[in-house]
Amino acid sequence: MGANPRIMKYKLEIPAAQKHWVNRALLHIPPEGTPPQGITLITAPAGSGKSTVMTQLVHQYNQQTAWYTLDENDNDLRRFWRHIVYMLQPCLAADACGRLLALLAEYADRSLEPFLDQFLNELFDTSGPVSVALDDYHVITRQEIHASLNYWLNHLPSKVHVMIASRSEPPLANLQAWNVKGKLQRIGSLQLAFTVDQAEELCHSILGQSLSSDCVSSLVARTEGWAAGLQLALITLKQRPSKQWSYWLHDQDMGNYIKEYLLKVVWSGLDEPTRRFLLETSVLTRFDARLCEEVTGLPECDDKLASLQDNGLFLISVGGGLYRYHQLAGDFYEALLRQQSPERWSELKRNACLAYAREGWYEEAVDYAFTAEAYDLASGLLDEHLHGLVMKGEFSLLETWFNRFPEAFPIPARLRLVSAFVSTVQGKHEEAGRVMKHLEEELQASPSHSEQLDRMSGLFFVKVNHAFHSGQFQEWFRFSESIHARLPQDPVFFDFNYNYNQPFVRYTSFGLHGALTDTTAEMGWKITSLLSRNGWEDSLMCQYVLQSLAEGYYEWNELDRCRELLDRITVGKRYLEVPGLLVPVRLTMARLCLIEGDRTGARAIIDQTLRRLDQPSHSPWRRSLLIFLADIDLAEGAVDHAEARLLSVNSSRSHRVHLGAVQETLTLARLLIARGETEEGYTLLMRLSLLVEESGMVNLAVSVMILQAFADIKQGRCKEASRRIKKAVLRVMPFHYVRTFIDEGEWMRSILEEMLAVSAFDQPEMKAYAAALLTTMTEEIADQKSDHPSDTNGFGLTVQETEVVRLLHLGYTNREISEQMRLTLGTVKVYLNRIYSKLGVRTRTQAVLVTTPAAADYLSISE
Repeated sequence: MGANPRIMKYKLEIPAAQKHWVNRALLHIPPEGTPPQGITLITAPAGSGKSTVMTQLVHQYNQQTAWYTLDENDNDLRRFWRHIVYMLQPCLAADACGRLLALLAEYADRSLEPFLDQFLNELFDTSGPVSVALDDYHVITRQEIHASLNYWLNHLPSKVHVMIASRSEPPLANLQAWNVKGKLQRIGSLQLAFTVDQAEELCHSILGQSLSSDCVSSLVARTEGWAAGLQLALITLKQRPSKQWSYWLHDQDMGNYIKEYLLKVVWSGLDEPTRRFLLETSVLTRFDARLCEEVTGLPECDDKLASLQDNGLFLISVGGGLYRYHQLAGDFYEALLRQQSPERWSELKRNACLAYAREGWYEEAVDYAFTAEAYDLASGLLDEHLHGLVMKGEFSLLETWFNRFPEAFPIPARLRLVSAFVSTVQGKHEEAGRVMKHLEEELQASPSHSEQLDRMSGLFFVKVNHAFHSGQFQEWFRFSESIHARLPQDPVFFDFNYNYNQPFVRYTSFGLHGALTDTTAEMGWKITSLLSRNGWEDSLMCQYVLQSLAEGYYEWNELDRCRELLDRITVGKRYLEVPGLLVPVRLTMARLCLIEGDRTGARAIIDQTLRRLDQPSHSPWRRSLLIFLADIDLAEGAVDHAEARLLSVNSSRSHRVHLGAVQETLTLARLLIARGETEEGYTLLMRLSLLVEESGMVNLAVSVMILQAFADIKQGRCKEASRRIKKAVLRVMPFHYVRTFIDEGEWMRSILEEMLAVSAFDQPEMKAYAAALLTTMTEEIADQKSDHPSDTNGFGLTVQETEVVRLLHLGYTNREISEQMRLTLGTVKVYLNRIYSKLGVRTRTQAVLVTTPAAADYLSISE
């Protein structure tokens, strides 16, 4: 994915047991030996002990547990789910995290359903029960997060138990239905309230001695068992002589304002140095002694933190040696500081901003800057980290920050350009257009030539993306005509990664989801011409446009132009560094080999690419390559090999179908049809067809139609197959698709021939289109039959050695070769040594490459 989005790991740590911990979770755990199931919803006001009870529950469940403490910054759909993926990573398959994050990338499909469905698939494949804890869910206000969580919870496997702690009931649409089905357990204020027995245990823990039953009962009655109220009252007692305790508990009027009253009472019992420390450190969301001293300048911060911890003054460990204040106390202290000294409060916020930035916690640093209304500081931090934020796809976060600038603040042009790009990616085309119009007007009025070029460079990038997303190509053509000077290259714009998970660029938004037309091709050539003229041939933007064009010309069957574009990409080495380019380039190369009838060459290209992608983060890309190999296996009739490959990537017909795995689903359906399980394959395709039609992805919708027609033929439904082919031809005529039909091979040639013979195409244009497809297919099949792409005998190999090389090309292991040729493993090894000697190589891969001219030529160019 190029760069991994930042994860706040401290938010995923399960809280440690607190010093004054009264165990109340036993009331809520299931019988011994029974793992908890369904959803546990814990709702109660602040200070009721929700987090404590949930912590106790997860410590007592004897199973894998994942924890996520939420805050206001988590009101970002993809950020929310990224943290959930990371917190569940230890419970998932080794490469599951990479697959999920690729689907979750901001520039990937804007719908989250493919990700959610794949996440559910991964959870179904986990072993053993899992508990998920979401703490402070009340901070989430975005409806799209509620909707996505509701969908996820509604389809979770029974082995996953979810606990949600919130101050109010979350607006999840299926709560009532889950309650009726017995899937939901509620824990509210009444269940969380301390009983007299529990309060006695808490009293002894905090005070170091017991209170009389009468005093404890009075305390529970006055606080109504409210956890924070009890703790505040006991801390207040600790500050007083024990002889006053009974009087204070019975006669002190706590009234309806117990929280504010008791906090003030606790505050009045503190010495001045402790008060000042609490006030000034309350601005920090997490801290240790060093950060406290750096931000406040106060001495002996280590001692102060130790004292707060010993006296139970609302200090909570968040892991990694860091702390935070209980929200009630922290809010109280900070409000008091802001009331007493607003200037000092603002100064401390600025200090915290700079300190957090030095720690690398730039998100919180930017938040501090905005809170302190230090917009110049926020602008500078954003500009400094802009490249990383854009490369990571943190678009929702950027949008939130851009919206926090007041209208009167002069936002720098570079930030506004990124703002327009973010609006474009999020489908807000009118908003992006307004920003670009203002920037273009400013550009024309700017007296500085270098400033003009900088803005024009950024505008060029944003307008290209706006055109591809909105379809407003004429505006870009107009703007491109005004570019005559050499533009500077800003990596924020021209090194953006457009592909996080798709095997082909044409499947992405930048590739127009396969809807390539003459207009978009013309625009692509103009873009690459301008970029090359400016020396940006190696920029990711130029490389992606070239690859998108290459895939388009492949589809149009203009193969020489496709090869020409691939040569332009592979003459440099940049594409080798970016899996989102490497995989589409290599798959297109392999497809060209297949057209020449050279399946062994195609395999060699894919095998070499698999060896290059050897990192855990490459898992989604390896998956795409293995699925492509499974397609080749099926084309060769090696059904068992294809099934083994799909099993190796954990592909299953029982998994949920989603748009993030269209190619995988098509291959799985093709496998089922090949195994004679046509009805199962057909069902899979029906589920997929509904999704691709809704998405508007023309190329994939047509691929599904064609494979459905193949299933119809296998089941003897020839009329239905003809109807689907006719519909597919009509659908692709505006885009001039060719290879989608031709690559299907002999069965497609036969049905087109039959349909033309009976005049099934009633429109002259459709008939001409189908006839052209048939002519091209007939010529290509004839060419393949006359060619001999792989000649191993030119190396002086015996018949047996030649057969061994053939099986190497098919990916057979030594044991599989021995079984196929009925030889011992030792004999196979002898043959391999002789083959290596004759070929002048040392490994089986080199043997495959040496005996595959087409593949060897391609790989020597690209490496």
